[in-house]
Amino acid sequence: MASKKNNPKTLVFSMNNIRSTVEREGNLPDIIKGLADELALVRDRFGVSEPAAVLLADILEMSGRSGADEDDLAKYLGVSNIQFIESQKYLRELEEKGIVQRGSCRGRVCYRVTPETTRAVEKEDRFQAIPMTGLTGDELFSRFRKVFSDFQGEDDPDRPDRALARLDKLVEENQQLDFCRRVLALPIYTEKTMNIETERRIFFFLCNRFVTHGEAGVELERLLELTDFFEDDRRLKRHISNGNTVLQRSGLVTFGNNDGFSDAGVLALSDEVKGEFFSEVELTPEEQVRYRDLVSSAGIAPKELFFNHVENEQIDRLGALIEPEAFKAVQERLEKVGMRRGFNALFYGGPGTGKTACAYELARRTGRDLFVVDVTKLRSKWVGDSEKSVKAVFNIYRKLCRTSELAPILLFNEADAIFAKRFENVDDSVDQMNNTIQNIILQEMENLEGLLIATTNLATNLDPAFERRFIFKVEFKMPEADSRAKIWKSMIPSLSEEDACALAGRYPFSGGNIENVARKSTVEYVLSGNEPTLDSLDGYCREEILSRKKTRNKIGF
Repeated sequence: MASKKNNPKTLVFSMNNIRSTVEREGNLPDIIKGLADELALVRDRFGVSEPAAVLLADILEMSGRSGADEDDLAKYLGVSNIQFIESQKYLRELEEKGIVQRGSCRGRVCYRVTPETTRAVEKEDRFQAIPMTGLTGDELFSRFRKVFSDFQGEDDPDRPDRALARLDKLVEENQQLDFCRRVLALPIYTEKTMNIETERRIFFFLCNRFVTHGEAGVELERLLELTDFFEDDRRLKRHISNGNTVLQRSGLVTFGNNDGFSDAGVLALSDEVKGEFFSEVELTPEEQVRYRDLVSSAGIAPKELFFNHVENEQIDRLGALIEPEAFKAVQERLEKVGMRRGFNALFYGGPGTGKTACAYELARRTGRDLFVVDVTKLRSKWVGDSEKSVKAVFNIYRKLCRTSELAPILLFNEADAIFAKRFENVDDSVDQMNNTIQNIILQEMENLEGLLIATTNLATNLDPAFERRFIFKVEFKMPEADSRAKIWKSMIPSLSEEDACALAGRYPFSGGNIENVARKSTVEYVLSGNEPTLDSLDGYCREEILSRKKTRNKIGF
């Protein structure tokens, strides 16, 4: 009896045969005719046209890698990029049915199959898309949440238009809901003014954040990320600041509220909208709102850290300064001498010397949450997006300072590129953007009310303007022999004092290097049951030296 995977009637066999045959022999009529049985099965299971079925086979294969971009698909079909324009409608067919989804890979638009498609192939079942009609209020907003999640994950200039098209379709096809009927009668649908599509995106985003995250308002800079590629977001910002948008004139949104004062940097749904539009959904209480990059101090596990004597003294002093009561006094003294109330600290030194771990431990010790900035996500290839992201970070941090019992620590981790020397006489757009980002951060550091810690490996390349703004600096040097011995002993408790000292004297490692060796020995113990010995650890140390030699520091973005 033939095995299931060799049975031509299975989806797995059919799609694999379509893909390998077309890739090998081309998308010619005779070739397609020879695949009639396989294509018929795919068409039946997915309800798509024959050309769409051919494309789907390659997208399924490429989804196991990074996705299929249009160059990949044109090459697969054996056509030029110009000829591939004719196949765009089949991509749209797959996308509209929820069989594939558009995203980004290698900085380009690409396509991957959806989880529902993978499930249909795996189960040898008929494809069933996520329902988009006949939804309950909670189901509608779960779809909204998915649209905005995809929007944030894409790197494509068409993403605002595609996101809005999906949102509009959801609203139009679910008019059994009071929310959808009310929305379709609003001026953001009936008026045809400039920026009206962005205003509609902003309204939907505010509704989504209010329902699913309990947010009363959203920072303006964050909302401006919803503008399309060619839109003048500065002009829109002026209109919002002057109250001239359709959203504001029709009473749908208002400025945020900050301790009883209007906050023009935040937009919020009006009380009327909040009171009348959401009777069909279960709202998330505002007190449950958490930012995904906010690390709770209560959730940080205690970690024993070992530093040299000088670093220990500086860290202990910094910890004492940022204790809640002491920090208030520090801020008062800063204000008294004419300085800003913000406290900026710099941790610098080689990789693996404990800079990040120290920031986390200080947060835990002082009871302060940690707002961690992923520097790699701040920079976008789209003009203006990076600047918006940086401003949004500080807007969120200001809000956290206002709403938290203790001001959190704002951590710029591995921020070598952000705080590096600015470019002079620039005419390159990327260099100009980098300088703009740095100027924004410099200004925000001047106005900071809380506590910022930045970590960097390259202090020698620090811009002087940044250096002046750090009033507390700690250099993390490579641990000395006695500190290394303590680290060895803490990482591998079964080590004798003698062996720990021997390894510490033999290898001038950082804490990060020692942790790598300890991790390898732990994996070996799990796999073989062999306890680490001095000889085995010696071998891992030699491997660590080789890997260090292959590593090069990255400078810049």
